[in-house]
Amino acid sequence: MWKMLVLMMAVAQPVLAESTPAEPGSAGKAPLRPVISEILRSEAARLPGFPGTIAAEVESVLAFQTAGRIASRSVELGDRVAAGDELAALDQISLADDVSTAKAALKAAVAQAALAQQTLERAEQLASRGVSAKVQVETALAGRDSTAAAVIAAEANLARAEDAARYGVLRAPSAGVVIATPVDPGTMVVAGTPVLTLAVDETLEVVINLPPEVLTVLGPEASFLIRPRSAGAVPVPGRLRLVEPVADSTTRRSAVHIRLEGKSALIRIGSLVEVDLSLPEAAVLSLPLTAILQTDTGPQVWRISPQNRKAESVAVTPGERIGDRIVVTGALNPGDEILVRGVNSITEGQTLGERTE
Repeated sequence: MWKMLVLMMAVAQPVLAESTPAEPGSAGKAPLRPVISEILRSEAARLPGFPGTIAAEVESVLAFQTAGRIASRSVELGDRVAAGDELAALDQISLADDVSTAKAALKAAVAQAALAQQTLERAEQLASRGVSAKVQVETALAGRDSTAAAVIAAEANLARAEDAARYGVLRAPSAGVVIATPVDPGTMVVAGTPVLTLAVDETLEVVINLPPEVLTVLGPEASFLIRPRSAGAVPVPGRLRLVEPVADSTTRRSAVHIRLEGKSALIRIGSLVEVDLSLPEAAVLSLPLTAILQTDTGPQVWRISPQNRKAESVAVTPGERIGDRIVVTGALNPGDEILVRGVNSITEGQTLGERTE
């Protein structure tokens, strides 16, 4: 499980190292060696904010359940709709014509079936008296069965036409915002052709892109503060929902989805916001990689005593890597001055000069 970290603010400044005289009694000293140190400050520093976009966690792709020509579309891209609002409609005249045609076809099929039944009955009567051949009865029977099947097909066509007329109006299943209109009025569509995409209001989220070094400090329950870009706007809390597994090949950043846990009139789909990571206040120290000195006894850093400006080694345990820095734990405290450059030129107890800008 990832740790949630807060980095300590650090300021790097050059320091001049002083050494002891080269020989006993000698007034000269070895040349000063420039090194660079950081002061670990006591205040916890938050990671910088990141720009984000409000999006819908759920997007509904809407389509007609029947084929037809789109006669009208009542909404445009970006329009806000309520549940039950009419979004688009098929040509009702052509749908009504289809129903009338299907009814007429059914009526004709029923008449043909009735005639075929009468023909069969006459053929059977004649065959029973020996007037007609048996083949005529078989022909009439086939005609009766064929017209009966035609009646069933005509009934199905009428039901389909009536369904088409009933489903000729597309309505919003829930409140939301129209975010796509792939087809225009006048277009012939079949059942299932996407007509509109609706971003559902009930489940809003924020999408931000984070670099790998920031992802390392996100826990599975990471929390955020979402700030609308308006003066005096109240931040809205958010919770990590998803980190997309594949990073962008150009920016090497991963899309992070944050579920909103509050509401604000200033937060709407498509609006831009600023996102801050809400990390714990406990200070966790990080140092540049160059500050770590590998010794026979393990990793250590040089700490400069504020009383006598002498270098003292402090054993540390390296933790997670964050860019060009690394988290360290050990006997370090806020306010300590740590060497970050020139660590190989220092010896235990060596006196260093005052820090300079």
